[in-house]
Amino acid sequence: MIDPTRRPRDPQRAWYTHAAGLLPGKGGRWIDLGCGQAEFLELASERGLDGAGADVQINNARACRATGRASLVVDLRRPLPFRDASLDGASLIEVIEHIVEAEALVDELARVIRPGGWLVMTTPNVAHLTYRWRAVTGHEPKQEGYHYRFFVRKKLERIFARAGFRVEARASFGKQALLSKLGRLCGKGARYKFRYTVPDFAESLLAQHFVWRLERGVE
Repeated sequence: MIDPTRRPRDPQRAWYTHAAGLLPGKGGRWIDLGCGQAEFLELASERGLDGAGADVQINNARACRATGRASLVVDLRRPLPFRDASLDGASLIEVIEHIVEAEALVDELARVIRPGGWLVMTTPNVAHLTYRWRAVTGHEPKQEGYHYRFFVRKKLERIFARAGFRVEARASFGKQALLSKLGRLCGKGARYKFRYTVPDFAESLLAQHFVWRLERGVE
């Protein structure tokens, strides 16, 4: 089984770019939860939003600190070490699927993010066409055992809505296999994948990863 706390550094992961496009104009006091080696924080910084990092793995927290950013060692399975309404925002990039009690984490986010604050979140869509094909052909979901939770759009929206968040913007994306192969044949490299932002109405079926910005409701 892959250890998610020892993920290799890779700033080229597609969800970073799509999520960065949803960052607000002003970040305020915000933290990237499950920050890895600060890849998303570096991309956000290029857009003028400097934040802090938090990760369960001490090596990742140190790597984040080595970039000149504040970082904490935080276990997201436990209550977050922040005061109520003390953050303007947070990011949760490819993290929630690794948390068994994801609902408890979302409740904690609702506690520490101020009313009117923001959350940028990404996670795989288990109802994507490739997952459906795997199920029809008798295969388990991709990365089963590495991911502990598997989300579809309606369930994810319910979890966040129950905690007082509403989806404010979406940049969920899909991948096209044929165009990916054509791109490789045209010299774009062996790892090239053609990705596109899916329209909201087709998100449940065509989004490979959900990419959302949510707003913490004003009480």
